[in-house]
Amino acid sequence: MPTLARLIAAALLLTLAACADSSATPTTTPPTTAPATATPATTTPPATGSATPGTASPPPPTASTPTPSAGPQAADRNDLAACKDGDCEVDIKADDRIAIDKRFGVERLTISSLDADEVRVTLLGSSGGLQVEGMNVSVSGNCVNGRCRDEGNLSLAPGRPGRINDLRVEVTHLTDDRAILRLSPE
Repeated sequence: MPTLARLIAAALLLTLAACADSSATPTTTPPTTAPATATPATTTPPATGSATPGTASPPPPTASTPTPSAGPQAADRNDLAACKDGDCEVDIKADDRIAIDKRFGVERLTISSLDADEVRVTLLGSSGGLQVEGMNVSVSGNCVNGRCRDEGNLSLAPGRPGRINDLRVEVTHLTDDRAILRLSPE
């Protein structure tokens, strides 16, 4: 009989012998070398909180408030209202809306999206008054029921600022899910 078959037969015999005499006290047997394809006849029950075989583990509990990302903090933190006067430094994330005083010719900035490479901003301004400089700029006029506005898009990245009318717009810090946006009048 080949060695592998003997090892499997011995392991099976020991397992069956242990199961047959359930009243006997368990004894420790010296470990035997079993082939990688052999599977034990009994399994240890899973520890409390772990998944049973064949099921997915439950997700770990999450905190109700996100922890701030490592890195610099904006002077105005996440107080987007601080930008109303055109002079602020705020933490931003996708879908944030920033209201700007109409005297700057732009009413609102919306953070369309951001990733590790750039922040994409959608602009809404008064008709004919939106002048934009920067990366990936587009500006168009839109009239609905006699009410005209300018709409535009602008991309920003650290070291690549933009300008919206008389406002300098720059990103000073950028990660996959947050950025620091600085607005300052020119």
